[in-house]
Amino acid sequence: MLHKRILLVLVISLSFILLLLSNCAKEERSTKEVPITTNSDEAMQLFLKGRDMFDKLKTPQAAEYFDKAIALDKDFAMAYLYRANSGGGYKVYRDNLERAVELLDQVSEGEKYLILYNQADNPVSQKVELDKILALFPDDKRVQDLAGNYYYGLTDYSKALDHYKKVISLDSNFALSYNSLGYVYISMENYAEAEKSFKKYIELIPDDANPYDSYAELLLMQGRYDESIEQYNKAIQTDPEFVSALVGIGNNCIFKKDYKKARDYYQQSYNKSLNINQKLGALWWKAVSFIHEGKTTDAINVFEERSKIAFDNNYPTAGITGYRFAGLTLADKGNIKEAERYINKASDLISSSKLREEDHKSYEITIGLDRCYLQILKKDIIGAEKNLETPKQVIDKRQVSAEIEYLNFITGLLQFHKGNNDLALQYFQKTGEGNPYIWYWKAVAQEKAGNKQEAKKLFAKVANYNANSVPLALVRDIAKNKL
Repeated sequence: MLHKRILLVLVISLSFILLLLSNCAKEERSTKEVPITTNSDEAMQLFLKGRDMFDKLKTPQAAEYFDKAIALDKDFAMAYLYRANSGGGYKVYRDNLERAVELLDQVSEGEKYLILYNQADNPVSQKVELDKILALFPDDKRVQDLAGNYYYGLTDYSKALDHYKKVISLDSNFALSYNSLGYVYISMENYAEAEKSFKKYIELIPDDANPYDSYAELLLMQGRYDESIEQYNKAIQTDPEFVSALVGIGNNCIFKKDYKKARDYYQQSYNKSLNINQKLGALWWKAVSFIHEGKTTDAINVFEERSKIAFDNNYPTAGITGYRFAGLTLADKGNIKEAERYINKASDLISSSKLREEDHKSYEITIGLDRCYLQILKKDIIGAEKNLETPKQVIDKRQVSAEIEYLNFITGLLQFHKGNNDLALQYFQKTGEGNPYIWYWKAVAQEKAGNKQEAKKLFAKVANYNANSVPLALVRDIAKNKL
């Protein structure tokens, strides 16, 4: 699914790295693929099985194999790295990544750069490590796939496409890269090529669930809802534990405006979830369904429920995010006072939670921008302009793409409310291409500028978009009414 793919690219930086699983338990230098260091043949075989599950996006099952491999070799750095990215909550992620970092002096050069890539706190630092891996192992198909994922996350689809095609030139039967290609083509709105890629993905591994799931998402994006549901059902029939397909059917129901049925599928996904990540995902989509339906209070209640469950399961980042989006949803609906309460709650939890330094910094920057957003909506333009300076200085230094995009949106919104419509449009144009909330505000600014045709085109883009999200839920029906 697209939301799942984005999650793997932006949060799970490992994202399908190729590792050479040598029959020799000791590290051996390879001229082609990254070697793996472990002192246990049995641990290596368990790791191989886990890697296979991970490639199929069966992360709960993969996690079991990585845990078993670690039990046999307490110094198995790559098993810790994969385990960090196989779900289980924030503490599981943090502890396993930290353990992999502790083992840097016991691994091969390629492994070292892969671990450092995951540890890097911004795209600039990540690219330093990525370039080192590419220089050492240019013919490692999974290293090339990692490079594709990196550029995909930066929305540099042309470069991502080059790397994914390189993977296929190295191994035309490497199924996962056809999945990667499909999503790049979706992002480039080349749906014909995306369909070819997903059909090839299905052809190569017809007994796996994810190819049907990915193809179903393409059909959903095109508004082919019944065909999409058919493919999601094939995914479930292939693997009843593949719960994201239930979410996909729910998302189809959202766009068919059958909100109750959508929530039934989200509940099924929750009930069948194998880890906390899947449970929190199901609750997220339930909250989004209520926003689509115009039931803001119900949405806020689900966000709160989700945050409580997240904190109860040592997942503070998910808990903080729940309160943030409760606040942002209320702000969009005009309830600024309640919105401030939730943003303040999120801010307090950032201070009290045991977060990695980088996560703490990232959330502080984001909350700072959230506060500026609320001030703009309150028409406290002077206060917003003043308070925007601090996060802007930090963001300019950090060069994290998601932070830059949010800053440009907030700055554009500020200029729009100051009456500087042309300047607002300039900032909106600096944002990425995947956020329907920003498309909506671009349309509003174009409408104000008298560019009615361009505004109508953007409103239509929002109204006809079929990738479910909170931003879309907030503006889709409003955009439809503009047509």
